[in-house]
Amino acid sequence: MTDQLPEVAGGVGASSAVPEEQIVRTTLSGGLRVVSERIPGSRSFAVGFFVGTGSRHEAPHLHGVSHFLEHVLFKGTKRRRPEEIAAAIEQVGGDINAYTSKEHTCFYAQVLHDDRRVAVDVLTDMLGSSLVRSVDVDAERAVILDEIAMHNDDPAEVAHELATGRLFAGSSLERSVIGSTASIEALERRQIASYWRRHYRGPGIVVAAAGQVNHDRLVEALTPFAEQIAASTPSPRLPAGRSRVVESAVLLHRRPLEHAQAVLGFRSPGLFSAPGELNATRPALNLLATILGGGMSSRLFVEVREHRGLAYSIDASETAYTDAGCLTIEWGSAPERVPEIAAIVRDVIADVISDGVTEAELERAKGQVTGQLLLALEGSSARMSRLGAGDLLGDFRTLDDVIATYRAVTVADVQRAAADVLAARPVLAVVGAKVSRPRLTTLVQRWL
Repeated sequence: MTDQLPEVAGGVGASSAVPEEQIVRTTLSGGLRVVSERIPGSRSFAVGFFVGTGSRHEAPHLHGVSHFLEHVLFKGTKRRRPEEIAAAIEQVGGDINAYTSKEHTCFYAQVLHDDRRVAVDVLTDMLGSSLVRSVDVDAERAVILDEIAMHNDDPAEVAHELATGRLFAGSSLERSVIGSTASIEALERRQIASYWRRHYRGPGIVVAAAGQVNHDRLVEALTPFAEQIAASTPSPRLPAGRSRVVESAVLLHRRPLEHAQAVLGFRSPGLFSAPGELNATRPALNLLATILGGGMSSRLFVEVREHRGLAYSIDASETAYTDAGCLTIEWGSAPERVPEIAAIVRDVIADVISDGVTEAELERAKGQVTGQLLLALEGSSARMSRLGAGDLLGDFRTLDDVIATYRAVTVADVQRAAADVLAARPVLAVVGAKVSRPRLTTLVQRWL
């Protein structure tokens, strides 16, 4: 987020050492932050521009503007037409893309290290000198409306939005990243351009790079861009607001389908328990999610899929934002099986709260989480992403630090996390074919 890979499945023992991280950080005049990690032997160069604004920072009348701006900045600059932006990277075998989340926006590219100057030049050109023309705004408006329609056609995504919307009700985390049809239709070019000029300033941006990186040369290449977007202080962001106390609910959305997608959700702690203070309970909660539904050997998968054949799959995952999070359990099944599966989930959770988990389960979960983490960070792009998002949010832990937090978790910690988070009555969202509301309502109201 180790110095050692898991030795055997289910353990976190000593085996082969992971190379020491070679991370360097610099803050340029005007506030732009630069962080890089040199990976010996790498032939690639991955760079990302992480901007500290996402959907939770938008005023209600600007819902979706961060994602809209992500689209528009690919539509041409003073030096490049839209197709030339992509061509500059693709013609050297690289990849360029972007994404928007609830708390930040990222523009990134990966190329061979000999082409690193091209990647930096293209991205600084986009973020600093885009045209943001009315014709491009209108073209991307149509694309985003189509994207919204596509998301609305996916029952799993709709169920997840319904559940998290209720879990975070009252805060800006309640709203989707992409915006609504009404908000996207209402956004004007001047609003989008103003948002770009206001928030894409030095103190609000972290540039992260990994691979075959020369940090000093990277800083030198970024200096003109840093001067262009310099600001003495970050632009003020809309207060995120605080979620209301979660009201348990059964949310049903009928669709003409033969299947039903269900999401059972609980509020959980965020990344920080106080400003600058990482929440110490999250490693145990992450391991709990892994034990419950983190793969084909997890409790819920074995019980629901392997033993009873009630669903093709069932998963549990934990998501954290800076000040709030959620743990969700998701499955798809025939509609008549939804109440039975929900009851099994309740019983498995009740068992963990009352009896805890075994040492063997916990060791397997530690091996799974740390092993997946290390495998995911094999490439320069993944390491760049970890650095950029971490520095932007204020999480400066090394991989050794992250692995150590998982190694320190005890059975009692996991049981405590289960009692703190999963004993509360949940939110259950179901999208698709008709299911029995009375059975589900009774189950949620009499949770544990």
